[in-house]
Amino acid sequence: MWIRRYRSERQHPVCRRRLCRVRQVEPGLALGQLPFVTRVFPLGGRAGEKTAVTLSGWNLTESQLTQDNSTEAPGVIALAGNFFNPVPFAVDDLPECLASGSNHAAKTAQAVTLPVIINGRISQSGVGDVYQFTGTAGQKIVAEVYARRLDSPLDSFLRLTDATGQSLAFNDDFEDKGTGLNTHHADSYLTATLPAEGTYFVDLTDTQAQGGPEFAYRLRISEPRPDFALRIVPSSLNLRTGMSGPATVYALRRDGFTNAITLSLKDAPKGFSLSGAQIATNQDKAQFTVKAPAQPTDRPVNLTMEGRAVMAGPALVHPAVPAEDLMQAFFYRHLVPSKELAVWVAGPERPFMRDAFKILSATPVKIAPGGAVHVRVSAPAGNFTDRFTLQLNNPPEGILLTNVSVSAGSLDLVFSCDAGVNPGLSGNLICDVVPKNIAPEKTPKKGAQPRKLAAVATLPAVPYTIAAP
Repeated sequence: MWIRRYRSERQHPVCRRRLCRVRQVEPGLALGQLPFVTRVFPLGGRAGEKTAVTLSGWNLTESQLTQDNSTEAPGVIALAGNFFNPVPFAVDDLPECLASGSNHAAKTAQAVTLPVIINGRISQSGVGDVYQFTGTAGQKIVAEVYARRLDSPLDSFLRLTDATGQSLAFNDDFEDKGTGLNTHHADSYLTATLPAEGTYFVDLTDTQAQGGPEFAYRLRISEPRPDFALRIVPSSLNLRTGMSGPATVYALRRDGFTNAITLSLKDAPKGFSLSGAQIATNQDKAQFTVKAPAQPTDRPVNLTMEGRAVMAGPALVHPAVPAEDLMQAFFYRHLVPSKELAVWVAGPERPFMRDAFKILSATPVKIAPGGAVHVRVSAPAGNFTDRFTLQLNNPPEGILLTNVSVSAGSLDLVFSCDAGVNPGLSGNLICDVVPKNIAPEKTPKKGAQPRKLAAVATLPAVPYTIAAP
Protein backbone atom coordinates (compact mmCIF):
# COMPACT_ATOMS: atom_id res chain seq x y z
CA MET A 1 0.00 0.00 0.00
CA TRP A 2 1.28 3.47 -0.91
CA ILE A 3 0.43 6.50 1.25
CA ARG A 4 1.65 9.97 0.40
CA ARG A 5 0.49 13.46 1.29
CA TYR A 6 1.36 16.44 -0.90
CA ARG A 7 1.60 19.94 0.54
CA SER A 8 1.61 21.52 -2.86
CA GLU A 9 1.39 20.73 -6.54
CA ARG A 10 5.18 21.11 -6.95
CA GLN A 11 5.81 18.31 -4.42
CA HIS A 12 3.79 15.74 -6.33
CA PRO A 13 6.09 13.25 -8.12
CA VAL A 14 4.40 13.97 -11.44
CA CYS A 15 5.43 17.61 -11.08
CA ARG A 16 8.84 16.95 -9.55
CA ARG A 17 9.74 14.78 -12.53
CA ARG A 18 10.71 17.77 -14.61
CA LEU A 19 12.21 15.67 -17.34
CA CYS A 20 8.89 15.24 -19.12
CA ARG A 21 5.75 17.19 -19.78
CA VAL A 22 3.34 16.71 -16.90
CA ARG A 23 -0.35 16.85 -16.21
CA GLN A 24 -2.05 19.09 -13.60
CA VAL A 25 -2.18 17.49 -10.15
CA GLU A 26 -4.11 18.94 -7.25
CA PRO A 27 -2.67 18.89 -3.71
CA GLY A 28 -4.11 16.11 -1.62
CA LEU A 29 -3.65 12.63 -0.19
CA ALA A 30 -2.97 9.48 -2.21
CA LEU A 31 -4.00 6.30 -0.36
CA GLY A 32 -4.46 2.71 -1.48
CA GLN A 33 -2.90 -0.05 -3.57
CA LEU A 34 -1.73 2.32 -6.25
CA PRO A 35 -0.32 1.20 -9.62
CA PHE A 36 3.46 1.72 -9.62
CA VAL A 37 5.61 1.08 -12.71
CA THR A 38 9.16 -0.17 -12.14
CA ARG A 39 10.21 -0.67 -15.78
CA VAL A 40 8.94 -0.47 -19.34
CA PHE A 41 10.12 -1.72 -22.70
CA PRO A 42 10.78 -0.19 -25.10
CA LEU A 43 11.76 3.16 -23.59
CA GLY A 44 10.33 5.09 -26.52
CA GLY A 45 8.74 5.05 -29.93
CA ARG A 46 8.53 6.84 -33.24
CA ALA A 47 6.52 10.04 -33.66
CA GLY A 48 3.33 9.57 -35.67
CA GLU A 49 3.05 5.87 -34.82
CA LYS A 50 1.72 3.61 -32.07
CA THR A 51 4.10 1.63 -29.86
CA ALA A 52 3.35 -1.57 -27.95
CA VAL A 53 4.85 -1.15 -24.46
CA THR A 54 5.41 -3.91 -21.87
CA LEU A 55 5.02 -2.87 -18.21
CA SER A 56 6.35 -4.29 -14.96
CA GLY A 57 5.59 -3.11 -11.44
CA TRP A 58 3.12 -3.38 -8.60
CA ASN A 59 -0.68 -3.24 -8.58
CA LEU A 60 -0.84 -2.99 -12.37
CA THR A 61 -4.10 -4.01 -14.00
CA GLU A 62 -2.36 -4.82 -17.27
CA SER A 63 1.13 -5.73 -18.39
CA GLN A 64 0.92 -4.10 -21.82
CA LEU A 65 -0.42 -0.91 -23.31
CA THR A 66 -0.37 0.89 -26.64
CA GLN A 67 1.29 4.29 -26.59
CA ASP A 68 -0.21 6.54 -29.27
CA ASN A 69 2.42 8.96 -30.60
CA SER A 70 0.36 10.08 -33.58
CA THR A 71 0.20 13.69 -32.35
CA GLU A 72 3.43 13.81 -30.36
CA ALA A 73 6.48 15.86 -31.34
CA PRO A 74 9.99 14.53 -30.67
CA GLY A 75 10.93 14.82 -27.02
CA VAL A 76 10.33 13.08 -23.71
CA ILE A 77 6.73 12.77 -22.55
CA ALA A 78 4.90 10.92 -19.78
CA LEU A 79 3.75 7.42 -20.74
CA ALA A 80 -0.03 7.24 -21.05
CA GLY A 81 -1.69 5.47 -18.13
CA ASN A 82 -3.08 6.11 -14.68
CA PHE A 83 0.07 5.33 -12.70
CA PHE A 84 1.16 6.54 -9.28
CA ASN A 85 4.59 7.45 -10.62
CA PRO A 86 5.34 9.33 -13.87
CA VAL A 87 7.03 7.16 -16.52
CA PRO A 88 9.25 8.97 -19.06
CA PHE A 89 8.82 7.87 -22.66
CA ALA A 90 11.02 9.13 -25.52
CA VAL A 91 9.55 10.10 -28.89
CA ASP A 92 11.71 10.61 -31.97
CA ASP A 93 11.16 10.87 -35.72
CA LEU A 94 13.96 8.52 -36.83
CA PRO A 95 13.31 4.93 -37.98
CA GLU A 96 13.34 2.42 -35.11
CA CYS A 97 14.05 -1.26 -34.60
CA LEU A 98 14.41 -3.82 -31.82
CA ALA A 99 17.65 -5.49 -30.79
CA SER A 100 17.92 -9.08 -31.99
CA GLY A 101 18.99 -10.44 -28.61
CA SER A 102 21.88 -12.50 -29.99
CA ASN A 103 24.21 -9.67 -31.03
CA HIS A 104 26.78 -10.00 -28.24
CA ALA A 105 29.96 -10.11 -30.37
CA ALA A 106 31.30 -8.75 -33.65
CA LYS A 107 30.71 -12.11 -35.35
CA THR A 108 27.02 -11.99 -34.50
CA ALA A 109 26.61 -8.20 -34.69
CA GLN A 110 23.19 -6.98 -35.74
CA ALA A 111 23.29 -5.13 -39.07
CA VAL A 112 21.44 -1.79 -39.10
CA THR A 113 20.84 0.86 -41.73
CA LEU A 114 21.43 4.47 -40.74
CA PRO A 115 19.82 6.55 -39.43
CA VAL A 116 18.25 4.35 -36.76
CA ILE A 117 17.21 4.15 -33.12
CA ILE A 118 17.62 0.69 -31.61
CA ASN A 119 15.57 -0.38 -28.61
CA GLY A 120 17.40 -3.03 -26.64
CA ARG A 121 18.48 -4.41 -23.27
CA ILE A 122 21.75 -5.45 -21.68
CA SER A 123 20.04 -8.61 -20.52
CA GLN A 124 23.00 -10.40 -18.89
CA SER A 125 25.78 -9.26 -16.59
CA GLY A 126 29.09 -8.83 -18.36
CA VAL A 127 27.55 -9.08 -21.84
CA GLY A 128 27.19 -6.24 -24.34
CA ASP A 129 25.39 -5.61 -27.62
CA VAL A 130 27.14 -5.01 -30.95
CA TYR A 131 25.74 -3.35 -34.07
CA GLN A 132 27.31 -3.02 -37.50
CA PHE A 133 26.69 -0.56 -40.31
CA THR A 134 28.26 0.46 -43.59
CA GLY A 135 29.87 3.88 -43.81
CA THR A 136 31.74 6.01 -46.32
CA ALA A 137 34.98 7.97 -46.14
CA GLY A 138 34.52 11.36 -44.47
CA GLN A 139 31.05 10.52 -43.16
CA LYS A 140 30.31 11.98 -39.73
CA ILE A 141 28.66 9.61 -37.27
CA VAL A 142 26.95 10.17 -33.93
CA ALA A 143 26.11 7.37 -31.48
CA GLU A 144 24.07 8.29 -28.41
CA VAL A 145 22.49 6.29 -25.58
CA TYR A 146 19.26 7.19 -23.80
CA ALA A 147 18.98 4.99 -20.73
CA ARG A 148 19.60 6.64 -17.35
CA ARG A 149 17.74 9.70 -18.64
CA LEU A 150 14.71 7.41 -19.09
CA ASP A 151 15.00 5.79 -15.63
CA SER A 152 16.97 2.73 -16.76
CA PRO A 153 19.79 1.68 -14.36
CA LEU A 154 22.17 1.13 -17.29
CA ASP A 155 25.50 2.93 -16.90
CA SER A 156 26.49 2.78 -20.56
CA PHE A 157 29.84 2.65 -22.33
CA LEU A 158 30.08 3.12 -26.11
CA ARG A 159 32.89 2.21 -28.49
CA LEU A 160 33.15 2.66 -32.28
CA THR A 161 35.55 0.35 -34.13
CA ASP A 162 36.41 -0.42 -37.74
CA ALA A 163 36.34 -3.84 -39.42
CA THR A 164 39.78 -4.72 -38.02
CA GLY A 165 38.72 -3.96 -34.46
CA GLN A 166 40.67 -0.71 -34.21
CA SER A 167 39.01 1.75 -31.84
CA LEU A 168 37.99 5.04 -33.48
CA ALA A 169 36.07 6.65 -30.60
CA PHE A 170 34.66 5.76 -27.18
CA ASN A 171 32.74 7.41 -24.37
CA ASP A 172 31.57 6.57 -20.87
CA ASP A 173 29.69 9.57 -19.42
CA PHE A 174 28.47 12.60 -21.36
CA GLU A 175 27.30 15.75 -19.62
CA ASP A 176 23.71 16.76 -20.34
CA LYS A 177 22.75 19.54 -17.92
CA GLY A 178 19.19 19.70 -19.19
CA THR A 179 17.96 16.32 -17.98
CA GLY A 180 17.05 17.11 -14.38
CA LEU A 181 18.40 15.33 -11.32
CA ASN A 182 17.70 11.73 -12.31
CA THR A 183 21.14 11.04 -13.80
CA HIS A 184 24.78 11.70 -13.03
CA HIS A 185 25.38 12.08 -16.76
CA ALA A 186 25.75 8.31 -17.12
CA ASP A 187 24.49 8.11 -20.71
CA SER A 188 27.14 7.85 -23.43
CA TYR A 189 27.65 9.97 -26.55
CA LEU A 190 30.35 9.86 -29.20
CA THR A 191 30.99 11.39 -32.57
CA ALA A 192 33.57 10.51 -35.22
CA THR A 193 34.48 11.02 -38.86
CA LEU A 194 34.84 7.70 -40.68
CA PRO A 195 38.27 7.28 -42.31
CA ALA A 196 37.25 5.04 -45.22
CA GLU A 197 34.41 3.16 -46.84
CA GLY A 198 33.64 -0.10 -45.09
CA THR A 199 31.97 -1.85 -42.17
CA TYR A 200 31.95 -0.34 -38.70
CA PHE A 201 30.82 -1.61 -35.31
CA VAL A 202 29.21 0.09 -32.30
CA ASP A 203 29.69 -1.82 -29.05
CA LEU A 204 27.39 -0.98 -26.10
CA THR A 205 28.11 -2.33 -22.60
CA ASP A 206 27.41 -1.50 -18.98
CA THR A 207 30.41 0.14 -17.29
CA GLN A 208 29.84 -1.87 -14.11
CA ALA A 209 29.27 -5.13 -16.03
CA GLN A 210 25.67 -5.27 -14.79
CA GLY A 211 22.64 -6.50 -16.70
CA GLY A 212 19.08 -7.73 -16.52
CA PRO A 213 15.61 -7.11 -17.97
CA GLU A 214 15.50 -3.62 -16.47
CA PHE A 215 18.74 -2.50 -18.21
CA ALA A 216 16.95 -1.10 -21.26
CA TYR A 217 18.29 1.52 -23.66
CA ARG A 218 17.67 3.48 -26.82
CA LEU A 219 20.72 3.74 -29.07
CA ARG A 220 20.75 6.34 -31.82
CA ILE A 221 23.23 5.91 -34.66
CA SER A 222 22.99 8.59 -37.32
CA GLU A 223 24.72 11.47 -38.97
CA PRO A 224 24.71 14.64 -36.84
CA ARG A 225 21.38 16.40 -36.38
CA PRO A 226 22.40 19.90 -35.19
CA ASP A 227 19.87 21.36 -32.79
CA PHE A 228 19.58 23.11 -29.44
CA ALA A 229 17.47 23.44 -26.31
CA LEU A 230 17.29 26.41 -23.94
CA ARG A 231 17.12 26.85 -20.16
CA ILE A 232 16.41 30.14 -18.35
CA VAL A 233 17.90 30.57 -14.85
CA PRO A 234 16.46 31.44 -12.37
CA SER A 235 12.87 30.30 -12.73
CA SER A 236 11.52 33.26 -10.74
CA LEU A 237 12.37 36.96 -10.72
CA ASN A 238 11.50 39.83 -8.38
CA LEU A 239 11.63 43.17 -10.22
CA ARG A 240 11.02 46.75 -9.19
CA THR A 241 8.58 48.78 -11.30
CA GLY A 242 10.32 50.20 -14.36
CA MET A 243 13.58 48.44 -13.50
CA SER A 244 15.54 45.55 -14.98
CA GLY A 245 16.81 42.31 -13.45
CA PRO A 246 19.48 39.84 -14.58
CA ALA A 247 18.86 36.32 -15.86
CA THR A 248 20.95 33.74 -17.71
CA VAL A 249 20.00 31.69 -20.75
CA TYR A 250 21.87 28.41 -21.36
CA ALA A 251 22.12 26.78 -24.77
CA LEU A 252 22.20 22.98 -24.72
CA ARG A 253 23.86 22.53 -28.11
CA ARG A 254 23.51 19.16 -29.82
CA ASP A 255 25.43 17.38 -32.56
CA GLY A 256 27.78 20.26 -33.28
CA PHE A 257 25.22 23.07 -33.48
CA THR A 258 27.16 26.38 -33.33
CA ASN A 259 24.84 29.13 -34.62
CA ALA A 260 23.87 32.23 -32.66
CA ILE A 261 20.51 32.05 -30.85
CA THR A 262 18.25 35.08 -30.30
CA LEU A 263 15.84 35.06 -27.36
CA SER A 264 12.50 36.86 -27.40
CA LEU A 265 9.35 37.21 -25.31
CA LYS A 266 6.21 35.48 -26.54
CA ASP A 267 2.79 37.00 -25.81
CA ALA A 268 4.21 38.95 -22.86
CA PRO A 269 2.14 41.52 -20.97
CA LYS A 270 2.71 45.12 -22.03
CA GLY A 271 5.79 46.76 -20.57
CA PHE A 272 8.09 43.74 -20.36
CA SER A 273 11.17 43.68 -22.57
CA LEU A 274 14.58 42.01 -22.90
CA SER A 275 18.03 43.49 -23.41
CA GLY A 276 21.08 41.61 -24.67
CA ALA A 277 19.10 38.39 -25.08
CA GLN A 278 21.35 36.61 -27.58
CA ILE A 279 23.77 33.71 -27.27
CA ALA A 280 26.70 34.30 -29.57
CA THR A 281 28.04 31.76 -32.04
CA ASN A 282 29.85 28.87 -30.33
CA GLN A 283 28.93 30.12 -26.84
CA ASP A 284 26.85 28.12 -24.36
CA LYS A 285 25.22 30.86 -22.32
CA ALA A 286 24.51 34.58 -22.06
CA GLN A 287 23.52 36.81 -19.18
CA PHE A 288 20.81 39.32 -20.14
CA THR A 289 18.24 41.55 -18.47
CA VAL A 290 14.46 41.51 -18.17
CA LYS A 291 12.81 44.90 -17.83
CA ALA A 292 9.55 45.33 -15.87
CA PRO A 293 6.67 47.66 -16.69
CA ALA A 294 6.14 50.84 -14.69
CA GLN A 295 3.05 49.33 -13.04
CA PRO A 296 3.24 46.71 -10.25
CA THR A 297 1.50 43.34 -10.49
CA ASP A 298 -0.82 42.01 -7.81
CA ARG A 299 0.40 38.47 -8.44
CA PRO A 300 3.30 36.77 -10.25
CA VAL A 301 3.19 36.98 -14.04
CA ASN A 302 4.20 33.96 -16.09
CA LEU A 303 6.55 34.95 -18.92
CA THR A 304 7.20 32.78 -21.96
CA MET A 305 10.39 33.04 -24.00
CA GLU A 306 11.62 31.29 -27.11
CA GLY A 307 14.90 31.10 -28.98
CA ARG A 308 15.40 31.37 -32.73
CA ALA A 309 18.45 30.35 -34.74
CA VAL A 310 18.88 31.04 -38.44
CA MET A 311 20.25 28.16 -40.52
CA ALA A 312 20.52 27.29 -44.19
CA GLY A 313 16.99 25.89 -44.13
CA PRO A 314 14.02 26.91 -42.01
CA ALA A 315 14.84 28.71 -38.76
CA LEU A 316 14.97 26.58 -35.62
CA VAL A 317 12.59 27.85 -32.92
CA HIS A 318 12.44 26.27 -29.46
CA PRO A 319 10.92 27.30 -26.12
CA ALA A 320 13.23 28.57 -23.39
CA VAL A 321 12.43 26.36 -20.40
CA PRO A 322 12.64 27.95 -16.91
CA ALA A 323 15.10 26.10 -14.69
CA GLU A 324 17.23 26.18 -11.57
CA ASP A 325 20.97 25.56 -11.57
CA LEU A 326 21.45 22.83 -8.94
CA MET A 327 24.36 20.72 -7.79
CA GLN A 328 24.22 16.96 -7.21
CA ALA A 329 26.64 15.10 -4.96
CA PHE A 330 28.98 18.12 -4.63
CA PHE A 331 30.08 17.72 -8.25
CA TYR A 332 27.46 17.31 -10.97
CA ARG A 333 25.51 20.36 -12.03
CA HIS A 334 22.03 20.17 -13.54
CA LEU A 335 19.67 22.73 -15.02
CA VAL A 336 16.47 21.35 -13.50
CA PRO A 337 13.38 22.49 -15.44
CA SER A 338 10.55 24.25 -13.60
CA LYS A 339 6.94 24.54 -14.54
CA GLU A 340 6.89 28.28 -15.21
CA LEU A 341 8.93 31.49 -15.25
CA ALA A 342 7.25 33.55 -12.54
CA VAL A 343 7.98 37.30 -12.40
CA TRP A 344 6.74 39.54 -9.60
CA VAL A 345 6.79 43.31 -10.17
CA ALA A 346 6.71 45.23 -6.87
CA GLY A 347 6.80 48.86 -5.84
CA PRO A 348 4.69 51.96 -6.46
CA GLU A 349 3.52 52.84 -9.94
CA ARG A 350 6.25 55.05 -11.37
CA PRO A 351 5.63 56.07 -15.02
CA PHE A 352 8.57 58.49 -14.80
CA MET A 353 10.88 55.50 -14.19
CA ARG A 354 9.86 53.75 -17.41
CA ASP A 355 13.05 54.90 -19.14
CA ALA A 356 15.01 56.03 -16.09
CA PHE A 357 17.87 53.78 -17.14
CA LYS A 358 18.36 53.55 -20.89
CA ILE A 359 21.46 52.74 -22.92
CA LEU A 360 22.07 55.81 -25.11
CA SER A 361 25.22 54.63 -26.89
CA ALA A 362 25.09 52.47 -30.00
CA THR A 363 25.43 48.76 -29.25
CA PRO A 364 27.17 46.42 -29.36
CA VAL A 365 30.01 48.55 -28.02
CA LYS A 366 33.44 47.61 -29.35
CA ILE A 367 36.37 47.32 -26.98
CA ALA A 368 39.91 46.77 -28.21
CA PRO A 369 42.27 44.63 -26.12
CA GLY A 370 44.22 47.00 -23.90
CA GLY A 371 41.73 49.80 -24.60
CA ALA A 372 38.60 51.34 -23.11
CA VAL A 373 35.16 52.44 -24.23
CA HIS A 374 32.65 55.04 -22.97
CA VAL A 375 28.96 54.12 -22.65
CA ARG A 376 26.26 56.75 -22.00
CA VAL A 377 23.26 55.77 -19.88
CA SER A 378 20.25 57.90 -18.94
CA ALA A 379 19.75 58.18 -15.19
CA PRO A 380 17.07 59.46 -12.78
CA ALA A 381 17.20 63.11 -11.84
CA GLY A 382 19.11 63.99 -8.70
CA ASN A 383 22.56 63.39 -7.34
CA PHE A 384 22.73 59.79 -8.51
CA THR A 385 26.47 59.31 -8.09
CA ASP A 386 26.29 60.71 -4.54
CA ARG A 387 23.72 58.11 -3.52
CA PHE A 388 24.61 55.07 -5.64
CA THR A 389 27.49 53.29 -7.29
CA LEU A 390 27.63 50.72 -10.09
CA GLN A 391 29.16 47.25 -9.97
CA LEU A 392 29.60 44.72 -12.77
CA ASN A 393 27.48 41.62 -12.24
CA ASN A 394 29.50 38.49 -13.15
CA PRO A 395 32.05 40.55 -15.10
CA PRO A 396 33.59 38.87 -18.14
CA GLU A 397 37.20 37.92 -17.57
CA GLY A 398 39.51 40.79 -18.43
CA ILE A 399 36.83 43.53 -18.50
CA LEU A 400 36.45 46.11 -15.71
CA LEU A 401 34.15 49.03 -14.97
CA THR A 402 36.80 51.66 -14.21
CA ASN A 403 34.84 54.89 -13.85
CA VAL A 404 31.31 56.31 -13.50
CA SER A 405 30.64 60.03 -13.85
CA VAL A 406 27.81 62.43 -14.68
CA SER A 407 27.94 64.04 -18.10
CA ALA A 408 25.21 66.22 -19.69
CA GLY A 409 22.45 64.78 -17.53
CA SER A 410 23.45 61.19 -18.13
CA LEU A 411 25.93 58.69 -16.73
CA ASP A 412 29.23 58.09 -18.46
CA LEU A 413 30.51 54.54 -17.87
CA VAL A 414 34.07 53.60 -18.77
CA PHE A 415 34.85 49.94 -19.41
CA SER A 416 38.46 48.83 -19.86
CA CYS A 417 39.77 45.61 -21.41
CA ASP A 418 42.97 43.75 -20.61
CA ALA A 419 45.48 43.46 -23.42
CA GLY A 420 45.36 39.67 -23.27
CA VAL A 421 41.66 39.30 -24.14
CA ASN A 422 41.18 37.63 -27.53
CA PRO A 423 39.38 39.60 -30.27
CA GLY A 424 36.06 38.18 -31.41
CA LEU A 425 34.62 37.50 -27.97
CA SER A 426 31.17 38.93 -27.31
CA GLY A 427 28.56 39.05 -24.58
CA ASN A 428 26.78 41.47 -22.27
CA LEU A 429 27.94 43.85 -19.56
CA ILE A 430 25.47 43.82 -16.66
CA CYS A 431 25.75 46.66 -14.11
CA ASP A 432 24.01 46.56 -10.72
CA VAL A 433 23.00 49.77 -8.93
CA VAL A 434 24.26 49.56 -5.34
CA PRO A 435 23.51 52.16 -2.62
CA LYS A 436 26.32 54.16 -1.05
CA ASN A 437 26.69 55.22 2.57
CA ILE A 438 25.77 51.81 3.97
CA ALA A 439 26.85 51.28 7.55
CA PRO A 440 30.36 49.82 7.50
CA GLU A 441 30.63 46.08 7.87
CA LYS A 442 32.14 44.69 11.01
CA THR A 443 35.63 43.37 10.54
CA PRO A 444 35.06 39.96 8.88
CA LYS A 445 36.59 36.87 10.35
CA LYS A 446 39.88 35.76 8.94
CA GLY A 447 39.36 34.06 5.58
CA ALA A 448 35.72 35.18 5.27
CA GLN A 449 34.49 36.86 2.09
CA PRO A 450 33.51 40.54 2.40
CA ARG A 451 29.81 41.28 2.38
CA LYS A 452 28.32 41.89 -1.04
CA LEU A 453 25.78 44.71 -1.06
CA ALA A 454 22.37 43.93 -2.53
CA ALA A 455 21.49 45.70 -5.75
CA VAL A 456 18.49 48.03 -5.76
CA ALA A 457 18.30 47.99 -9.56
CA THR A 458 20.10 46.70 -12.65
CA LEU A 459 20.90 48.58 -15.83
CA PRO A 460 19.77 47.11 -19.15
CA ALA A 461 22.38 44.77 -20.57
CA VAL A 462 25.09 46.40 -22.69
CA PRO A 463 26.09 44.07 -25.57
CA TYR A 464 29.82 44.19 -26.38
CA THR A 465 32.36 42.68 -28.73
CA ILE A 466 36.15 42.54 -28.43
CA ALA A 467 37.44 44.23 -31.56
CA ALA A 468 40.82 43.79 -33.20
CA PRO A 469 43.29 46.47 -32.04
